[in-house]
Amino acid sequence: MRRFFTEPQNIHDGLIEITEDAAHISRVLRMEPGDRILVFDGSGSEYEADIEEISGGRILARAVSEKKSGYEPKTRVVLFQGIPKSGKLETIVQKAVELGAYKIVPFRADRSVAKIPNGEKGAQKIARLNKVAREAAKQCGRGLVPEVADPVSLGGMSEMIAGLDMAVMLYEELGHSGEKNLRRILSRPADSIGVIIGPEGGFSANEVKLLTELQNVYAAGLGPRILRTETAGIAALSIIMYEKNEI
Repeated sequence: MRRFFTEPQNIHDGLIEITEDAAHISRVLRMEPGDRILVFDGSGSEYEADIEEISGGRILARAVSEKKSGYEPKTRVVLFQGIPKSGKLETIVQKAVELGAYKIVPFRADRSVAKIPNGEKGAQKIARLNKVAREAAKQCGRGLVPEVADPVSLGGMSEMIAGLDMAVMLYEELGHSGEKNLRRILSRPADSIGVIIGPEGGFSANEVKLLTELQNVYAAGLGPRILRTETAGIAALSIIMYEKNEI
């Protein structure tokens, strides 16, 4: 059954309005009134619905059943990603959503070369990343669309981390020395976990000091090889989901 997205506010008394996918439904798939579709609202609910009307760039469908999505991880993982160069962030968002991340937070690292500017251009970039998240959630069958948050500073990230059960900073130097073991860290009970990934240049000495001084932050490596920033988060999310029995 074809699966489409709509905002929760577009669902009233069993009637579902779809605008974002309307053109695809009507012009590409050539669906008609009476066809049954699956609609998710990004907040965890899914609906089987019958199309009733196709007109004016919108689809109206009538819900015939509703259920909570059964595909969301119980462990909420927030990916804190140092802003990388070029279009890497779109790939990171897409793969993080597929792997079950609850939220993606870009942060302005000391060694970030690329920037997400303030104002309209920055808002457009974040809107684009949230669209990537919606498309990924739709494709992989998730009921929740993870939010891509506005960029934060190191201080803002620290405040967000304080609200989590724990966070893991992936630091390549520890991967070589073997000082910290990720599996041991993940054996601690935690319903919410932050994953902190540096940009291409890694973490600065100041960032390492401030982050490792936070009470619930643990530093770990990902082995003897240095992973690219767009690979490290994907690897960490995969390991966490496995260790927390989410795969």
